[in-house]
Amino acid sequence: MSDLVKFLSKILLACLVVIAMGWTTYIGVRFYHAEQVAYRWVSGLAAKQAQFEKKVASGGGNTLTGYAPPDRAKVIAGVEGNLSGLTYDALQKRLLAVSNKPTALHALSIDGQLLATYPVKGMSDVDGVAWVGGNRVALVNGARNRIALVEIPATPQTIDTTRSFSLVLRFGESEDSNHGFQGLGYDLKRDRLYIAKEHSPRALYRVSGLNYLQSPDSRGLRIENVSRWLEEVPFATDLSSVEVDPVTGRVFLLSEESQMIVQLDGDSGEGRGMLSLSPNKGATPMPRPEGVATDEAGSLYIVSAPNLFYRLRKP
Repeated sequence: MSDLVKFLSKILLACLVVIAMGWTTYIGVRFYHAEQVAYRWVSGLAAKQAQFEKKVASGGGNTLTGYAPPDRAKVIAGVEGNLSGLTYDALQKRLLAVSNKPTALHALSIDGQLLATYPVKGMSDVDGVAWVGGNRVALVNGARNRIALVEIPATPQTIDTTRSFSLVLRFGESEDSNHGFQGLGYDLKRDRLYIAKEHSPRALYRVSGLNYLQSPDSRGLRIENVSRWLEEVPFATDLSSVEVDPVTGRVFLLSEESQMIVQLDGDSGEGRGMLSLSPNKGATPMPRPEGVATDEAGSLYIVSAPNLFYRLRKP
């Protein structure tokens, strides 16, 4: 009987060890992106990131230094579905976010309060949003690689994209691809719309001439593939969002998997800065950062699925 008790004790201990290891792995992957940390070291991406940081430092310094740690995550009450994109409306000094299931556009205050919700008709998913001036935004459906330009109603009501001006840009992708366009960022001053493809592979495109497309003196659209810019930032393993500094025209790339923001020059694509979103020791990382926006003062705003809001400010 004693031998049986010892045997069962060993089995129980082994089960407890397996459960503990499984739980630790789950916590590490779910909340601390441990698989990405391991992958970065094994694949050599950590070394390439160090090279990038060294090059940025020698070229004038990191433009994304000086940000205070993000404000404590705020749950945006009243938002249903998962937030998947963010932009800053400089005209009304507000943020605009999009969510899926249900598909909707949300107006937010700069401190993350929900101001209004506009259901979106004609798009099953909206993966990104960009304010393009006035009362207009561009919405992107990644599965269809469709970009719709729509007017935001004066009062909260449904936005019908079936009647809006749209661009369908395939770039060799199949219509049913789930790895299409993910983020939008617009440079109003220079009339440049940036389109980010999340992965498989990562890609970055730029469309010029959008603001005058429907005017008599329009020269049409100019579409550029600037994915070569990404060659120096392989350590940002996916592109969940793109944004543009309204003053300098520099491009922000948000990587959910790598928990970082990379900044590139809007003309040359050269690296200008990098900001890690990984918290101090003991703090919980952002679960799924999906959208980034910036204002004239340089504050950064991030939404993380399903409905979390962060703000990063310089002193």
